Amino acid sequence: MNQISGSWQRNLAVVWLSQFISMASFSSAYTFMPFFFRQLGVTGDEELSHYVALFSVAGNLTFCIFAPIWGMVADVYGRRMMLIRANFGGALLMPLLAVITSPDLIIVHRLFLGALTGTVSAAQTLIISTTPKEHRSFALGAIASALFGGMMAGQFLGGGLVQRFGFNWTFAGSGVLLFVSGMLVLIWGRENFIRTETLRERVRSIRWRIPRFGVIWYLMVLFICLGLAREFDNPFLPQLVMEIMDHSPDALSWSGWISGFCSLAGIVSGLLLGFLAGRLPFIRVLVAAIMIAAVLRIVQSMSHHVAGLLVERSLMILAIGGVEPLFQAWLAGATPEREHGSYFGWAACAKAVGWISGAYLGGIVAGWFGTVRYVFFGSGLLFLLLVPLIVATARIVPPKIARKKRV
Repeated sequence: MNQISGSWQRNLAVVWLSQFISMASFSSAYTFMPFFFRQLGVTGDEELSHYVALFSVAGNLTFCIFAPIWGMVADVYGRRMMLIRANFGGALLMPLLAVITSPDLIIVHRLFLGALTGTVSAAQTLIISTTPKEHRSFALGAIASALFGGMMAGQFLGGGLVQRFGFNWTFAGSGVLLFVSGMLVLIWGRENFIRTETLRERVRSIRWRIPRFGVIWYLMVLFICLGLAREFDNPFLPQLVMEIMDHSPDALSWSGWISGFCSLAGIVSGLLLGFLAGRLPFIRVLVAAIMIAAVLRIVQSMSHHVAGLLVERSLMILAIGGVEPLFQAWLAGATPEREHGSYFGWAACAKAVGWISGAYLGGIVAGWFGTVRYVFFGSGLLFLLLVPLIVATARIVPPKIARKKRV
């Protein structure tokens, strides 16, 4: 059980900074993984698509399995402890990438990392539990801006580090950043958590099967579909850049620039959509953002100039970047507060199922057609299909979003 703290703004600032640093850590290493696979001897485009898809699937698979478990533990020991655990777990594992010399072992490493980390869902659950209802959309939007801001910083930092010092030092630096992020939450993070049961009691009370969510199942299906649509093309952005630039050595730098500008757009998107959702009809904001993003994803599939791709991708992220926090706020309003950890853990699992499916199907499409362009086109179509699903779900599970009173 958790009581709302009067200093929720201070806690939001601490978690915001922690997530900024965490995402900078992960993105400084992971943005350039297709290039790292090349360095490890993966040469053919089809083989590279295979490993890129496997890399995404591996982490999401173990994350999917462990997210509900960590969510249950969070309801017993508190959400702050789970955020600390996720950061320190990543700090321990990330530097190990520097000593791995096989692309297959990279996949195995990703399996372990997916099981131990999960800073985003842990941070979102902590913020939900410590923020007043009328400020939750904004707070989750702010966390989304931290994620994109950290990704932007990591992509610019990682691109420079990789070119100057190589991948190994970049992986080591990533581990240091995750340690710093964990220490921030350990020292300054706060949660007024009141423990009401032991872990043994909680485990004994569990029926080891998929929970009977009732109407919440409709939201879980939405989380799966959102994850599938987003991850369908995400792992293949560096490959699209390489294809447009005909495998030029400058493709790595341009991948960093594109990802950096997208992250800047994501910062604005998280704050903007969180602000709008607290003042305008929730579903209209959600549907408009998804439709704009769908059209821009289709446009990217036809791009033949890297500068045009930068603009198109950035505008797409500006529209879609803050959508996931809106889904989280929707779920929070429809579930009991004392069980938010468990529900958010299952929601993270649902997203991971979508991520796994999206990356796997995207890899199949890329290999089938021999180009990643059809992957981006397909992603746009998937986003368009989300619109009727959202409208139908809203009729069954009406969003309970507390709007901020206008002065």
